[in-house]
Amino acid sequence: MNDTLLKHTSLSGVSIMGFDCKRIRKDFPELSNGELVYLDSAASSLKPFSVINAVKSFMESSYSNVHRGVYEVALKATMLYEEAHEKVAEFLKTSSKQVVFTPQGTTTALHRAALLIYQNIDIPQGSTILVTGDSHNSNLLPWIRLAQWTKSKIRILPLKQNGIPYWERINEYIDETTRIIAVTHISNVTGYKAPLEEIVENARKHGSIIVLDAAQSIPHIPVDLSKLDVDFVAFSSHKMLGPTGLGVLWINNRLIDKLEPALGGGGTVKDVKPVNNEIKPYWDEPPYKFEPGTPPIIEAVGLKTAIEYLEDIGMEKVAKHEEKLVKEAMEALSRRKRVEIIGSNDPREHRGIITFTIKNTDPDAIGLKLGSMNIAVRTGTHCANTLYHYIKKPRGGIRISFYIYNCIEDIEKLDKALNKLEIQ
Repeated sequence: MNDTLLKHTSLSGVSIMGFDCKRIRKDFPELSNGELVYLDSAASSLKPFSVINAVKSFMESSYSNVHRGVYEVALKATMLYEEAHEKVAEFLKTSSKQVVFTPQGTTTALHRAALLIYQNIDIPQGSTILVTGDSHNSNLLPWIRLAQWTKSKIRILPLKQNGIPYWERINEYIDETTRIIAVTHISNVTGYKAPLEEIVENARKHGSIIVLDAAQSIPHIPVDLSKLDVDFVAFSSHKMLGPTGLGVLWINNRLIDKLEPALGGGGTVKDVKPVNNEIKPYWDEPPYKFEPGTPPIIEAVGLKTAIEYLEDIGMEKVAKHEEKLVKEAMEALSRRKRVEIIGSNDPREHRGIITFTIKNTDPDAIGLKLGSMNIAVRTGTHCANTLYHYIKKPRGGIRISFYIYNCIEDIEKLDKALNKLEIQ
């Protein structure tokens, strides 16, 4: 991997902020022929050869179920699985005890957080759960269900016309009834980063639990969980070069030893035995007491390798690279009178994501036409239906999202394609 790193050169369409786009692209099989312009990493990132080979090698020579087995392959598989926890913890500057692997990405991780809160923490009837209007459905639906179970109320921090929450009014929405605040760290539509320090400061005054949807932040910017005073953090492997089917739920040390698992099963207990005619479980230590059944072992091995790839580049460089790409793309789009960008007018506030609409044009129709030119974008409501209802664009928008394998040439190809479609 070190050969992908180059000395800093000026923005030339090839090298941006310390790494060579064209060289990196060669690490991704879907990009190796140069035909595909992949602008859909906010939905799911592509996978480098190193991750593909790590998964393949593990399945061919090291696969076994983890824990309990005492034969050589089982011990090796267990070691690799535990090393994956350690790698995630190192990447986020936390402890492996706090890193819980879940199936199905951020969605299941957030639902697991909701279940843990429901089972372990008192949510009095009439409490409020604060969500934001820009939330992905995965960070909205679990709290709607929890409100139903606990007879609580959902309170929504509304959005401005550009799709960004009224963060300056958050004090009006947090009070002594606020038990949970579900925060989207970076919006998957506008790319806007929430003012987390201010939110936490207000939340702690009222003893609120803070849950952070970091699906669009941890893959793209440096995140130090040791400095974030939140209670739960959820993100996905598949958005940061790793395999699908793996989520990560981080739990704050103030809670983790006090929580009983929401789900029980193989691997969660040290023992289960009859005591006074009752069956009593003796839970394992975290994180394993929160990982019932056969865990996503193969996926965890792939995530470890994906993180190593990102570490070799450096997350500061990843963020700077995307910032440059967004600036170029927004300048190109803003020259078109029919294009309206959703979110801030400041490129620095888009964090690798730009969503736009084209006047009098169906987003899906544009997506299909761009797809026919080998340009992959995401159209529709991006599982953020509430946001689009707030801004009165129920058909959604056209989203382009960048990652380490995108270069200025991708923006140039998109620009030329929009010209061909006569989008002025």
